[in-house]
Amino acid sequence: MKRLTLLCLTLLAACQPGEPTHPPVIGSFTAIPASLPAGGGHTTLTWEVSNASSLTINQGVGAVTPADKGSRSVAVAETKTFTLIASNSLGSVSKDVSVTVALPLSISITPTSRAFVAGSPGGSFDSVVTGATATVNWSLSGPGSLSSATGPSVIYTPPPTLTVLTGATLTAELSGTGLSATANISIAPTVLSGGVLFYMADGSGSLGALDTSGSYTPIKTFAVGDLPAGVTLTGKPYDLYELFYNPDGSGALGSFDGAGNFRRLRAYTAGELPAGQNQLVSFGERVVFYKASTGTTLCGTYGDNYDFSKPATQTGYSTDWNFILRANDANGAFFYRKSTGTGGYGTYDAACKWSFSYANSGYTTNWSHILRTPGGVLFYRQSDGIGALVTYAANGAPTQTGTYLAGRLAAGWEQAVNTKHGVLFYKADGSGELSTFNGNTYSKVKGFATGQLPVGVDLVVAVGN
Repeated sequence: MKRLTLLCLTLLAACQPGEPTHPPVIGSFTAIPASLPAGGGHTTLTWEVSNASSLTINQGVGAVTPADKGSRSVAVAETKTFTLIASNSLGSVSKDVSVTVALPLSISITPTSRAFVAGSPGGSFDSVVTGATATVNWSLSGPGSLSSATGPSVIYTPPPTLTVLTGATLTAELSGTGLSATANISIAPTVLSGGVLFYMADGSGSLGALDTSGSYTPIKTFAVGDLPAGVTLTGKPYDLYELFYNPDGSGALGSFDGAGNFRRLRAYTAGELPAGQNQLVSFGERVVFYKASTGTTLCGTYGDNYDFSKPATQTGYSTDWNFILRANDANGAFFYRKSTGTGGYGTYDAACKWSFSYANSGYTTNWSHILRTPGGVLFYRQSDGIGALVTYAANGAPTQTGTYLAGRLAAGWEQAVNTKHGVLFYKADGSGELSTFNGNTYSKVKGFATGQLPVGVDLVVAVGN
């Protein structure tokens, strides 16, 4: 009898009125207004819900009542999505509604700075406008011309000739708002074409040019101190200027004009560039420094005064890479360590963010020179003269297109640099060779006997356009 009574009580308890028989149902959840002007304002959240015991709204609103039909006014300063959660003992359901806040009225120009050479085709600038659809008016202060006075974009064309480095200011004005933005333009005189600098650590050197036949023509001689002293690394920011780097963080940025004059854009005192760096590679407007002892890189661009602006530091790289170079047009960087034959590949994006792709220990050891050429990345070993030509896809996949066995290339070259008309190999006795590489085809353009090139130089650098 007792067991029957308990069973009846249990059945009665399960059938008590008021208990939910299914989860809540949200009939509607709206925000009025759903769009607010720049700066924000208030919107009213309204809901209709059935079978819920409690309601909550995120974004700091919290629990709301009544649980069936109601509204709440909330302040919104920026675009947000509100989520209504209705709950009972059988579960929870949710529904979203978004409130859009207009962006503040603004205008900017991209890029904010750009370098040109007199007589070059020029390049485009784009306006970036938020909060309005007004007309953009363009104006120029300085030499050169614009393709249009209005529109979202404009093409700037530099003057045909200049004798000194000159600046210009591009202005974009948002019609009827009083808002404007500017971009800085620098225009260099005609840059030396096909130049080769034979540099001495005391700041002296010789500058010349190679033509298609390999003939070397001296252009200018620099006395001690005419060039930055103590330079160990060079780079080519914007693929136009020459960056001379001293390990104490000093150096200079400039270009060589058609007469061979070095026109400084900026001289750096000790510490104004990152000190103690072992490798330097240029990616257009970005420059990457690598420090072998710590396995760190610094990637940055140049500001309005050509200062090394806000460098991004990346850690976690392997130490003691001997070479870092740009491997392709996809901003791919190739790293190589001589002792182990290890190579690594990754890319830098426009914000200097590094993305690692792979490391490969299958490379030949002790390559003494690695340089990018029009035909691919050339590997050369000084001890026996062997070589290889490799191309790198955007994802870093290598393809060996050329193999040069011992005896095909001369051994003993101490420096190698890619010039406008081929790879120049050099020895301190002033001998050299200009060659081109395309797949398995190696062509010797011209050989230079002892003393035919400047003797005893510390660096051979391709300069100019």
